[in-house]
Amino acid sequence: MTLSIQLPPEEQALLETLAQRTGRQQSELMRQAVRELCQKMLREQAVATPYELGKDLFGAGHLASAPSDPLKRKIWKKLHEKHQRNLG
Repeated sequence: MTLSIQLPPEEQALLETLAQRTGRQQSELMRQAVRELCQKMLREQAVATPYELGKDLFGAGHLASAPSDPLKRKIWKKLHEKHQRNLG
């Protein structure tokens, strides 16, 4: 696949200098740079997913107990009956 990009003059100069010093082609250096950047970003994303950040917290809690206020408890019971939940 062919991909064309425009580099600012300072980045083009850096690429040309590196190509001359290493004896490698500019396209080879660009392919390596893209590959390394993509691999780095994918590794960072794999570690920093929302699940990975909070997995030690998942399942750590418990369901709230029934409210002690009579009116709130009545509403709580109706909602649990409506959604067929076990009152415990």
